[in-house]
Amino acid sequence: MREHLKIALKQSDLTNKIIAERLGIKVDTFRKAVLKNTLNDGYLILIQKEFGISKEWLRHGKEPIFVDKFDILKTEIEEDVFAVLDTIAPEKIVAYQLLKEKKFTALPSFIKFVEKIKVSQRISDLVNKKDD
Repeated sequence: MREHLKIALKQSDLTNKIIAERLGIKVDTFRKAVLKNTLNDGYLILIQKEFGISKEWLRHGKEPIFVDKFDILKTEIEEDVFAVLDTIAPEKIVAYQLLKEKKFTALPSFIKFVEKIKVSQRISDLVNKKDD
């Protein structure tokens, strides 16, 4: 873990001090945990969220070294949404989707788009009849 952290720190503007302060622990405590490879997964997850240093990189040396914090947040939100959806009755989800569709089809831009398609279809029908 120590070597992996060293590499990540060299490739960023981070220091042990910055990371330890953000984690709310003393720098010496942080250094010792890294040195002894005893930094727990909770801290690794926080480091990944806060600084974008991959917990897989720190723990196992598995690249990439850095991960996109936005992607991490997006994944967490998706997991939360799916966990919530799992508690909702399927009929309610279907009803919600139908309501969304109804609102979407009422949008002026969607209505104009449909009208353009209808006009194009009429023109196509006229042209095809003319050739017959």
